[in-house]
Amino acid sequence: MNKVIKLSIRNLVEFIMRQGSIDNRYVGSVKAIEGIRGHQKVQKSYGDNYSAEVSLKHNFNYENLEFQVEGRVDGILTENEKIIIDEIKTTTKDLLLIDEEYNPLHWAQAKCYGYIYCVQNGLENIDIQITYYNIDNKSTRILRKNFEFKELEEFFFWLIKEYKDWAEIEGLWIEKRNKSIKELTFPFENYRPGQREFAVRVYKSIVDGKKCFAQAPTGTGKTISTLFPTIKAMGEGQTSKIFYLTAKTITREVAQSSVALMKKQGLEIKSVTITAKDKICKMEETNCNPEYCPYAKGYYDRINSALKEVASKYNDYSRTSIEKISEEYKLCPFELSLDLTLFSDVIICDYNYVFDPRVYLKRFFEVKTTDYTFLIDESHNLVDRAREMYSSSINEESFTKIRKVLGKKDKRLTKTIKEIENYFKDKIKILKSLDEINLVEEDSPIELCGILSMFIKFMDEYLSNNKEENQEVMDLYFDVYKFLSISELYDENYTTVFTNDFSGGSVKLYCANPSKEIKAKMQKAKSSIIFSATLIPMDYFKMMYGALEDDYLINLKSPFEVYNRLLLIGDNIATTYNKREETSEEIVKYIVNCVQGKKGNYMVFFPSYKYMELVYEKLKDNNPEINATIQESNMSEEAKEEFLSMFDEENEDTHVGFCVLGGHFSEGIDLTNDKLIGVIIVGVGMPQIGIDRDIIKNNMNEDNKGFDYAYVYPGMIKVLQAAGRCIRTDEDKGVIMLLDSRYSQKRYASLFPHEWYPNYRIRRSEDVLALCNEFWDKQNS
Repeated sequence: MNKVIKLSIRNLVEFIMRQGSIDNRYVGSVKAIEGIRGHQKVQKSYGDNYSAEVSLKHNFNYENLEFQVEGRVDGILTENEKIIIDEIKTTTKDLLLIDEEYNPLHWAQAKCYGYIYCVQNGLENIDIQITYYNIDNKSTRILRKNFEFKELEEFFFWLIKEYKDWAEIEGLWIEKRNKSIKELTFPFENYRPGQREFAVRVYKSIVDGKKCFAQAPTGTGKTISTLFPTIKAMGEGQTSKIFYLTAKTITREVAQSSVALMKKQGLEIKSVTITAKDKICKMEETNCNPEYCPYAKGYYDRINSALKEVASKYNDYSRTSIEKISEEYKLCPFELSLDLTLFSDVIICDYNYVFDPRVYLKRFFEVKTTDYTFLIDESHNLVDRAREMYSSSINEESFTKIRKVLGKKDKRLTKTIKEIENYFKDKIKILKSLDEINLVEEDSPIELCGILSMFIKFMDEYLSNNKEENQEVMDLYFDVYKFLSISELYDENYTTVFTNDFSGGSVKLYCANPSKEIKAKMQKAKSSIIFSATLIPMDYFKMMYGALEDDYLINLKSPFEVYNRLLLIGDNIATTYNKREETSEEIVKYIVNCVQGKKGNYMVFFPSYKYMELVYEKLKDNNPEINATIQESNMSEEAKEEFLSMFDEENEDTHVGFCVLGGHFSEGIDLTNDKLIGVIIVGVGMPQIGIDRDIIKNNMNEDNKGFDYAYVYPGMIKVLQAAGRCIRTDEDKGVIMLLDSRYSQKRYASLFPHEWYPNYRIRRSEDVLALCNEFWDKQNS
């Protein structure tokens, strides 16, 4: 049985008919909010004889290929028993300047809908209209034409004929790919403990269309345990696209390496890695303007012919390959990587390409259902990342700057900005009268959103008539647009925060609980595999990610022998904010006694830079013989590499690196063997008490666990991640020491993973040296 080729009508039309250049300059386009409202106004104006948002789906065979095309018609109008297909387009342009030749893509989409409607209803002809609605003056222009069925049929199958070449290329590739997958065996001689069970659960989750939650400690081979069974499922037609989603570059590199390993064994698979635009851009400035960038000029004129050649010549679309292909065909590397996702089996990318409402890959999610698989690595990070994606803020200072930049160029815009500034001033007065920095409100700031909508309207008109070179103007424009977009999502999971600090007034729409949005995105996939070394506690993540009763759950044990590590818990030393100065010298003693146990490389983690610097200075003053370095804030990539290079197995003296919990060095780095032989963690990792965390606590306190959700769980995940830096392989040996009196509390001790037992409770810093000496003597015997 042939695989059904599923296409959205919009994607089909845009892919076949695209032309021109990439151009990020302002062109007066209508943003989503105004577009939706404009659509709704037009739809409501017709009354009962108008059916809005009608889904159409059409299955057919074309030259031995099975197709399914689907889309959603803006409206179907009935007039005197006559059917009219209505495609609505909102605009800021003068409607008198719009005629039938204005945009062929608008007619193309509507003609496809008209063809499908005729087929399914036995019509010989049909009226199709494009309704242009000007959002500024609320005027409407309707262009209506009658089409014979034959004309619509010819146009529709011209599109399909053009697409057929791509479908055949894909079909031949899938046949070749699936044959290689069938012959693929697990790329290692043996499975690690629990690894086969993990892989089986992943496979079953995909076949059954379920989620799989996996607590998989370091060393269980998470990446290959998820990729291998998912690729095997792909070979059996259970999934057509694999999204390997990560939070950090280093985990994307591990995924790439795992795919490369299977390719060495004969696997034929196309994989693409999406690198952020700013990182992969070849120009001095990231300015997608055809007058500035040769890679943007004529991109859409060249891309389809280039893609045919690239698809036949290359299977690896890693960053290095994309940079090479980009140069060969003079194509924007970032947009090229996005276009290559269409022809890739595995897409390795950041979470935001699936979960962020502004940048997610819309081309894959136009249809209602998919058979895609999401492999969500280090998924403990997704909750806070989603909070960022679905929150937005603006500040008074930005508007004041832009008002001065604009001067007298646009009186209406200047007047609107002053209204916004006055709004902030009123809120600041309230804050001052309450003697507070923050003002928290449950409701959306409707009045402010109204003024901001006017700002966008006037800014649209201003930008349409003026060539604006000031980047701050454009940045504010997009910030306001994001703010208004997020305001459309505002519900009981949101809180509004007004703040007055040294930089002036600001307002934030804060998504305290992003679970609803995360679940909605996961529903776009057939299966989501949610895995991390620190899905602790599991019930919390099951709640946040929408686990159902019959979803799969696996909790793997660490494959590493417990006698390879010594776990010490100093639970009689206070590290809370008001005790830090008082206990800092005692913490230095604990550190010194630990590192004196064996010459080597150690990392000490702290909950904040200030605390880290306090203890670092005390250590340097009291123990100048110890070679210590400290993590700087906002380190460049080169500085990070230099910091890690100090953890060398050949070091003649002990080296101690002072780092911050939750920072670059506490997660995702591998310092194996003697590159790192000890990790010391000061505190329980609790995030700094602040307004955002308190909002989470209050918003998610229905089961009286708000404090845990806001502070305890995020903190302990940081601790677990940092502790995981110590033992990375079967050969690694090392000491892990936790310092905080709260580790004796049930609230924290209950979150300890299996591999943290047995452990030793220590009451004096002097006991550390004796236990370390004993441990290292055993390792050497």
